[in-house]
Amino acid sequence: MPIRKGSISCSRFLVEGGVPKDVKKWLTHALKKSAFEPIDPKGDEERAAGFVELEDENATTFGTGLFEGEHALFAWRVDKIRIPGATVRAELAEFAKKYEAKNGRAPSRGQKTEQKELIRRGLRSKTPAVTKTHDVSLDLRAKQVLVWASSTAIVEEVQNALELGLETKLLPRTPQQMLGPVALEKLSPTPELFGSAS
Repeated sequence: MPIRKGSISCSRFLVEGGVPKDVKKWLTHALKKSAFEPIDPKGDEERAAGFVELEDENATTFGTGLFEGEHALFAWRVDKIRIPGATVRAELAEFAKKYEAKNGRAPSRGQKTEQKELIRRGLRSKTPAVTKTHDVSLDLRAKQVLVWASSTAIVEEVQNALELGLETKLLPRTPQQMLGPVALEKLSPTPELFGSAS
């Protein structure tokens, strides 16, 4: 967990507006709106994502462990089931070989498509989901959210889920936005840098 150890790569946001007095109720309600729900083994989805407790990636109760001093600590969990394409192709080739030996002809395109789906479903039921968690912290005093992930897609997903749950905007706090246009203009490359100065 990066909050407690490891990488310090994170994205920073400022919570627009104030933080209500009943922070626990406000935040718990927001997190439960986008709480993690496991992938249904009999379903078709291959990805599930949502909020979980920081210390227990299976818990979505957000109890007493949610707050630590002036910080709320939780995580964004992503589960994915990845079925290797090579395995599907190998099993499909084996099916085609057996079918041709038995029937004296290759299976039709429709039969191959149907068999491919059966193979995928069979492999999906046997393939465990790969789980990744990304830590998130909310500094209640500074109204800052830190998302401990390097993937832009994950950061945006967490931002959208928090904005939906908290019913407010999260304003990105990048160096460019913190400096402002005047300071950025001063940091722009000068003609001397490119050797075009007279």
